[in-house]
Amino acid sequence: MKPRKVVTLLTGLSLLFSAGQSSLLFAHGDEKHTTEPTAFIGMETAPAKRVQQFHQALKAGDEAIVKQLLAEDVLIYEGGNAERSLADYASHHMGADMAYLKNLTITLKEQQVKVVGDIAISTAISHATGEYKSKQIDSTAMETIVLSKQHDGSWKIIHIHWS
Repeated sequence: MKPRKVVTLLTGLSLLFSAGQSSLLFAHGDEKHTTEPTAFIGMETAPAKRVQQFHQALKAGDEAIVKQLLAEDVLIYEGGNAERSLADYASHHMGADMAYLKNLTITLKEQQVKVVGDIAISTAISHATGEYKSKQIDSTAMETIVLSKQHDGSWKIIHIHWS
């Protein structure tokens, strides 16, 4: 899938996702909200299991599994940069991501997986603690992963946005 199509798809899915979650969308401010989102939704779905497998493979440094789960034309946004293919990611940041995650403790705070036809969106918030390159890590991360159902019924990651 071309990057432009992915952006268009993501925009449409975001609108679809937000339409179903309108009670969870609020303007920033001091107002108090009475509706709390459910922290974990859709965790039993095949796409959620693929995302979990992807995280485990990254942390374990298993390049073969990571490559198996990512589409050839995956689009990855991280730190203001974009990697526009599996080959690009594998030759640039994959090793650094694996090294970073190796000794950290990651606590998943929230994950919601929505499946709409042959597309699934996983949104998550996690907290990382530990040490990397002699620096103490104590950070919160947000992640969006979009998956596409393949002709063989498996799910591939077509887009990741980490912040």
